[in-house]
Amino acid sequence: MSPLPQLKAGAGPRHLAFHPSGKNLRVTADTSGPSGLEVEVTAYDGRRAVGQVRGKADTELRLPILNPRTWSPDRPFLYDVKARLIDRGKTVDTVSSYAGMRSVGMLKGADGKLRMALNGKILFNLSTLDQGFWPDGLNTAPTDEALRFDLEQHKVLGFNTVRKHIKVEPDRWYYWADKLGLMVWQDMPSSKTDAMPEPWRTQFKAELHELIEEHKSFTSITVWVPFNEGWGEWDRVETGQIADSVKAQDPSRLVNAHSGMNCCNSKGDSGRGDLIDHHAYLGPATPAPAGERAAVDGEHGGFGLKTPDHMWFGDGFAYEMTPDSATLTRRYVENQRDVLRSANTCGISGSVYTQITDVEGELNGFFTYDRQVPKMDFAQVRTINNAIIAGADGTGTGDPDPGPGTPGADGIHFYPLDGTTEDAVGNNDATLVGGATFAPGKNGEGVALNGSGQYVDTGAALLDTNGNYSAAAWVRLNKADGAFQTIVSQDGERDSAFFLQYSGQDQRFAMSFPGLRALSPTKPNPGQWYHLTGVRDVVKGELKLYLDGELVATKGACSLDATSTGNTVIGRAKFGGNQVDYLDGTVDQVHLYDRALTDAEVRTLYDSGR
Repeated sequence: MSPLPQLKAGAGPRHLAFHPSGKNLRVTADTSGPSGLEVEVTAYDGRRAVGQVRGKADTELRLPILNPRTWSPDRPFLYDVKARLIDRGKTVDTVSSYAGMRSVGMLKGADGKLRMALNGKILFNLSTLDQGFWPDGLNTAPTDEALRFDLEQHKVLGFNTVRKHIKVEPDRWYYWADKLGLMVWQDMPSSKTDAMPEPWRTQFKAELHELIEEHKSFTSITVWVPFNEGWGEWDRVETGQIADSVKAQDPSRLVNAHSGMNCCNSKGDSGRGDLIDHHAYLGPATPAPAGERAAVDGEHGGFGLKTPDHMWFGDGFAYEMTPDSATLTRRYVENQRDVLRSANTCGISGSVYTQITDVEGELNGFFTYDRQVPKMDFAQVRTINNAIIAGADGTGTGDPDPGPGTPGADGIHFYPLDGTTEDAVGNNDATLVGGATFAPGKNGEGVALNGSGQYVDTGAALLDTNGNYSAAAWVRLNKADGAFQTIVSQDGERDSAFFLQYSGQDQRFAMSFPGLRALSPTKPNPGQWYHLTGVRDVVKGELKLYLDGELVATKGACSLDATSTGNTVIGRAKFGGNQVDYLDGTVDQVHLYDRALTDAEVRTLYDSGR
C-alpha cells in the first residue's frame, strides 16, 4: 500500500506497511505520539469487512483475511483498509488505504525447468523497459494522468510487467501499477557506468535498502534489481553480498542481483540472487535456469522507426532501424516469437523489450517521446504478447535428443598437423592460409600462427552446431594479453557458432557462444602447452570447458538456432561478419566430435597426448 503522511501532530499514523503472508496481512502501524497506543485495522471487500486485528501500535500484527482473494495482472483485486489509532480506549485518528494479497516465488515446470511464479502458478513476466523520461519534465511526468497513461498502454499492448529502469518514480506511479495490474521489476538507480568510487559505496547500499523500505508495501513490485550491466559495480563478490542483503531485508520478493550480467561493464555472474539475467540485442537472450535460479531475458529488441516532427534531436538511433510502421511491427512480432521459443526451449520465464516510448535520441519505443504517435500496429503486438503469456507455461518443448554420435577416440575429424594438413579420420583435408607454417608442436609438428591473418581452413562445416559436439586441441600461446585469440571455431552467418578460445577480456581460456563464456580459473602462461576441450551438450543445455583433462567450467547455454554453414577453422573466429581473433601461437592435434565427450573420455584424450 502507499506510504501515508502524518495526519495529526502528537498521535497519528505515519506509515502503514502491509505484507501478504498466506491468509494473513502482516501490518505495522508506525506512529508518533506517546507510548501505549493501540491500533485496530480492518480489511474490506467492498463494504463487507473480511478481517480485523487489534494490538499495540509500532509492532507487527497479523490481520487474518476470510477466503482471501489474490492480486494478479488479470485480476488486480485490492482490499480497502481502515486503521483506527486508539489512546486509552478513545479513537484519536483514522486512516484509510489499500493492500493486495499475492505471493511471488519460483516453481519447476512440467519440463523440469525452474520458472518465476505468482500465487503458486507459473506466470511468464512479459515486460517493457520503462525509463520514465518526459520531453517537458525529463524525470518528472506532467500530470498524474500522464503517469497512468504509460502504464495503461502496457495493458493495451498485452504486457503484464514493467521494468522500471534505473529510476524511482513518485508513489502515484506504483499506485497505478497496483490498481491496473502490472508486476514491477524495480531497479536501483546507478551512479555511472564505470566502477563506483569507494566513498560512494556505503551511501549506495544505504539508499538501496531505503528504496526497499519505502516501497515494500506496494503490491505490484515483485522483483528488486540492484545492478544493471555492471554500471557502478565494483566487485563481483560484493554484488552477491548485496543481493543476499536485499533478500534478507525482503524475502517476499525475488532478487535479480545483476540484470545483464553477461554485458558491458559487468564483473560477471556473482552466483547469487534468484535470477540469471542476460541482455541481448536484438536477441532475445537465451540463458537457462541453473540450480536454484530461474532465467530471464533482461533486455532485448530495440527496433526503431524515425517519426518526423516527433524526434527530440531531429534524428536518433535504434538497434535496428526500420523504414515504416508495418516493417517495425513485423520485426517486433518475429522477435517476440523467438521470445516464446526461448521460453519453451531454454526455459526463460521473463523478458524485457526495449522500450515503451522513445527517449530523447533513442527511437525504439512503441510511442514517440511525446506519446503522440503509436509506432506499431497495437493489435498485432497484443496478439503475439498474449500468445507468449499463454504459451510460456512451463510445459516446454526442449531440444530433441541428437543421439549418441559417432564412436571412436579420434572423433569424426582429426588433424594431427604433423607436417601436413591431412584429415586423419575424415575426408576433409585442410589448407594453410596467410602464410601459416609448420613448426615444433606438442607431438611432432604443429602449425605456427602469427596472430595476423594466418589460420587453417578445413574447407567445410564439419560440425552440426544444432546438436552435440566437442572440439579439442593442444595450444601454446605466444602472448596472453587483452586480445582475443581463437583456437577452433565454425563460421556462422554473422558470428562463429562457438569459440574455443583465449578470452582477452577475461585473460582466461574459454569455450564460448557470443555473449557467454565458460572460463578457466587462471590466466595461462605464454610459451606453455595446454590441452583444451570444449563440449556442447544440447540435452543438458550446457557449455563445458576442460583444461588439461579436467573439467574447469560449466555454463548453462541454450540457442534458438545454432545453425552454422560456414567452414570449421583453426586459428581464428568470425564476429560481426568479420574474420577476427587470430591465434598468436602454435596449435596441434585438433579433434572434432559429433557427440558431447564425457569427463572420462576427455581425460583419456589428454593422457594420450594426441
